[in-house]
Amino acid sequence: MSAATPNKWRTSASLIIISKEANKQQDYNLLMLKRSDPTAIVTNQTVFPGGLLDSEADEDVSWLQYFEEFGVPQEALRRLVLLHENRPAILAPQGTGCYDRFFKRSHIWSREITLRLTALRECFEEVGVLLCRSKNELDFGNIALPKELPDREAWQQRVHNKPSEFLKLCREQKVVPDLWALHEWSAWASPSIVRKGHATVFFMTFVDTLPSLLNEPSEVKESLWLTPLEFLKLNQLGEIWFLPPQFYELSRLAGVGSYKSLLDFATKRSSLGTTMFMPLLYACEGSMVSVLPGDDYYLPEPQYVDGIISFPGTADEFRTRSKHLHRFTFGARVENLEMNIPPPNGHLRPLSVSGERQKL
Repeated sequence: MSAATPNKWRTSASLIIISKEANKQQDYNLLMLKRSDPTAIVTNQTVFPGGLLDSEADEDVSWLQYFEEFGVPQEALRRLVLLHENRPAILAPQGTGCYDRFFKRSHIWSREITLRLTALRECFEEVGVLLCRSKNELDFGNIALPKELPDREAWQQRVHNKPSEFLKLCREQKVVPDLWALHEWSAWASPSIVRKGHATVFFMTFVDTLPSLLNEPSEVKESLWLTPLEFLKLNQLGEIWFLPPQFYELSRLAGVGSYKSLLDFATKRSSLGTTMFMPLLYACEGSMVSVLPGDDYYLPEPQYVDGIISFPGTADEFRTRSKHLHRFTFGARVENLEMNIPPPNGHLRPLSVSGERQKL
C-alpha cells in the first residue's frame, strides 16, 4: 500500500425519485436510467439521475441573490445545513471559518445547498423533470412538485450545453429549485485505485404523481419506473447492470413496502448525517471482497490506500477472521452482501442473505 492523492475524486450528486404506484408488492416505483452506450461502462449500465457538480453553475453566488429576491427566508436555507462533527469531506464546510460564511455574498460553499442544486439540474438535463416551487408554494414541504415547462426540449438542451442556464430557466419561469424536498440519503466514493473516481451524495425525493420524462439522447438510452425488487430481479437476470452503490441502495429499499413509511423514514433520517462508503478491496483466492465502514477489516483512511490488499486465503476464510461484517463480493455483479452490524446514521439494513447470492 502507498499514499494516494485524496483529492482525485470528482464531486457529484444523484437523485432517487420515489413515486406512488398502487397494486404492487411495493406501492411505489423509483426512476432509474440506462446510460447511453457511449457513456456506459458496460451495456445496460443503470443508474439514478445525477452527474458532476459544476462549480461555475452550482456554486454561483447569484443563486443566493436569487433566493433572497424570490422571498426565500435565510432560515429556510439554514435548515438544510447539518452541523455534525464527523461530516464526510464531500459534505464538510468548504473553505475556512464557520457555516455562517455560506450566507455572505462572496461564495456559496455549503455543499448541502450546492449538491442539491447539482442533483436537480442534472435531473432536468437527463430526463426533463423540473422539481421546483413558485412563490405561492413556499411552504418548504417534503413532497416535490414537478412543473410542466413550455419549450421543455429547448430548455433541456440549453441547460445540458451550459449548466449556468439552469438559473436563467428558474428566473424566467419564476420558480426556485425545490431544495427542501430532497432528503440526504447516502454518500459513496469510488475505491482509491480508480484513477478518475467519483464521490457522490445521493438524495431522495418523493412525488405524488408520475412526472412526464424527456430523455436526453446523448446520455440516456432508456428510463425505467420500477420497484426496487423489480430492478434487483432484472439485475439478477443480467438485463441491467449496477455498480455497487446502486445495488446497495436498492437492497436497502427492497425491504420497504410502503411509500408513506419510506417518506417518513427518509424525512427523519436525513437529519442524522451520512457516512462515506468508500470500498476497500481485498484480493482473496478466487474472488475480490469489498469491505465498508464498520467491518473489522475497514481501515480508518481508505482514501490513502492506493491498491488492492492481499489476503492469503479464500473469501470464506477471510470471513471467519472477522467478527463484524460489512462487505460484498463484486465480479460480474454484486454478490454476497453481508452486514451484521447496526447500519450507521440510523439507516436501513440492506436485504441480504449471509453467504449467498441476493435472494428476492
